[in-house]
Amino acid sequence: MKIFNLASCLLALWFCAPVAVALTTMSAWDAAEFRIWGFVPDWTPQSQVTSFSTDGVYDHVSDVLYFGGVRPTASGNLVTTSAGAQHLSKLTAHSAAHDFRLHMSMFTVSGGSVDDVWNSIVGSSTNRANFVSNVVDLMDTHNMSGFNLDWERPSTDTEWANYTQLAKDLKAAFGSSREVSVDDFGFSDSDWDDTPVFDARTYDQLFIMGYHYPADNGTNLDYQSFAGYKRNLTDQGVEKAFVNEQLVVGIGTWGADGPATVSLKNIVAVDPDLPADATSFTGTVADLNGTLRTGTWDIESRYEVRDKVKFAIDNNMPGVMSWTLHYDATNEYSLHRVAHQYAMFLQEIPDLNLDGLVDHQDANILADNMGTVPGWTGTNTDARLENYYMRGNWERGDHEGNGFVRQDDADWLAERFSALGMTLPDRLSYTGTFENFADARGTVGRWLAGRDTGGNLEETGNFTQHGEGHLTFSATGIGAAMHSTSAITIRNQNAAERFDTLNTDPRTMSIPLDAPIDLNTEDERYFTMLVRQNTDPLLSAHETSLDRQLALQFLDSAGDNQFDVALHGLQETVSIRSQADTAGDDVSTTGFAPDATFMLVGRVQGNGSGANTISVSLLAEGANIGNFAADSFVWDLTANGSGGFNPVITDLGLQSLYEGHFTVSNVWVGTAAELFALPSAAMGDFNGDGVVNLADYSVWRNSLGTTGNYLAADADGNGTVDQQDYAVWRSNFGSSTPASLESVAAVPEPRTILLLSLALSLLVVRRR
Repeated sequence: MKIFNLASCLLALWFCAPVAVALTTMSAWDAAEFRIWGFVPDWTPQSQVTSFSTDGVYDHVSDVLYFGGVRPTASGNLVTTSAGAQHLSKLTAHSAAHDFRLHMSMFTVSGGSVDDVWNSIVGSSTNRANFVSNVVDLMDTHNMSGFNLDWERPSTDTEWANYTQLAKDLKAAFGSSREVSVDDFGFSDSDWDDTPVFDARTYDQLFIMGYHYPADNGTNLDYQSFAGYKRNLTDQGVEKAFVNEQLVVGIGTWGADGPATVSLKNIVAVDPDLPADATSFTGTVADLNGTLRTGTWDIESRYEVRDKVKFAIDNNMPGVMSWTLHYDATNEYSLHRVAHQYAMFLQEIPDLNLDGLVDHQDANILADNMGTVPGWTGTNTDARLENYYMRGNWERGDHEGNGFVRQDDADWLAERFSALGMTLPDRLSYTGTFENFADARGTVGRWLAGRDTGGNLEETGNFTQHGEGHLTFSATGIGAAMHSTSAITIRNQNAAERFDTLNTDPRTMSIPLDAPIDLNTEDERYFTMLVRQNTDPLLSAHETSLDRQLALQFLDSAGDNQFDVALHGLQETVSIRSQADTAGDDVSTTGFAPDATFMLVGRVQGNGSGANTISVSLLAEGANIGNFAADSFVWDLTANGSGGFNPVITDLGLQSLYEGHFTVSNVWVGTAAELFALPSAAMGDFNGDGVVNLADYSVWRNSLGTTGNYLAADADGNGTVDQQDYAVWRSNFGSSTPASLESVAAVPEPRTILLLSLALSLLVVRRR
């Protein structure tokens, strides 16, 4: 029994032990430790509340405070208006769908004046208890995260004390699961902390309703001074005063001090080019009731919003709040969006698409934009920050405004994801492996992007993976299909990079062979790939450069290039270059025309103690490509190594210099048997078209008596095209082979059978 109890305890400890789990998504607000609260008042049109879910409004707030639709009575009961019931239904559903925190804010009352009703509630322990109980029920019903007190404001020491007591009662009922916040004017009030009941720590946040004020204008009417006033409420001791971690600076999204209240949304509709530093608007615009008004209004500029965000972050404040969410614009002029983007920028939180989440979508956005040039903006002045924001550099992955989306941006995002305990998607920019460049043969795993001597990835934005079908090639013959259908493009330096003298390193990638090529033995291996040089993207300096070249490299275990096959753009040549063998041959020939796809085929032969050789042919579209493993195949180039040069090739590499722009398929490597010992030949399909017919007879007849390895009509593989191969063809005539691409086997027609009989008769006569 004791053993059972001990085992149970250990098992419980094992299950309860904290386990670090890598995340795929998290709240950008939690990651940034910065929040944006937005008020939604009860006069917001129901249609607008409904549209919040689809117009991106919720992307830019962490918290929504619903104001006024639920109203207290003097006894502490709550009355929900008809509009309030509709609003709460939508907001509750939206909160669940968009994952923002929903709060209730109360100021407006039912059944009396604001001051009378609130004083009745806060001045009576019975009414307070009833109010608190009803608030808890309301919040439970709508899954709310907090309650906001917006009584503006008590006027005596007793009222202030009672007000604070209500906040304490609410906090006690909520515990740590919900927040209590309070709204107040920006300037100080001498009554707030006049009684011992006062304790600012009762509140989780204090929202400073100091809208349309600049940062520090040299007077007391600025939001920095307002924050100072709250910190100076020390009559009950410094430990009971407000601290920065509670103070939230306000942002106004409406036009003030004009003929009537107008929303920023309507102002932007009238002036779609509203300057970033505009603190006023003059013109004709519809007010909240749709009536056109002409005048001048004070507004908050985008510059001021960024000032407030920076002020909050620099002073460890929890964030900013707005009055109101529904007055704001919904495009890039949205002050909530401006605050959101700048907070993410300052806190280095990679919420690139500004949806309030950090997830794989953000990482994929950057990976998709690798190698692009949003354009330089800088970020060290207000004007440059605005340009950076408006041009969308952040949303494309340029995290510092240098104008490029490059490997340093990908490395930054990877570091931030790691710091947040998040996983990265399987993308070249982060893993250094080509995830969408498949269909290789004779190799192991994926191609690997090059790294510098410190192990850091080189510029992966130089590569575009196309997958299968991007690079096409049309030719005839049994060898024409012996190539991969997956492709990548390796780009040249672009104009912006050339201007800044960037991205001049070679583009490199490598992949291990599944079996090393030992040139000290009789090892023989064939290889193929498609290649195309693209001239449209070339800069004028690149068009005339002799260094516009791509090389297929044969590497040893140390990663050193032993020899390669190079394709030269300007020279329009293909060459074999002996890199590590100083006495080896370097040979070349012409034929590599621009903007055309070629098939490169090659053979590497080891000769034991003798000299090894490498042979290649560059074949254009439309060519008849036979069995290039056959002895009769004619190679365009053959280079001999020196007698003592017999390296072991373990990897392949591709290298393109920065002046070139090439598209290449994946590489196939294999022995002759691996490439050409197809079931179709064994069944009499000598031309590999998937059907055994008269065309195959012609292949057999034309090669009858030929000897050698891997002959197209050598069905039994004995090294000779003879009568036994004919017998295989005859017995399978009219059938489809496993390699056939046809869905229905070909059936010989009577005319075909007659012609076949005649051909057989003539053959018998001839042989006699």
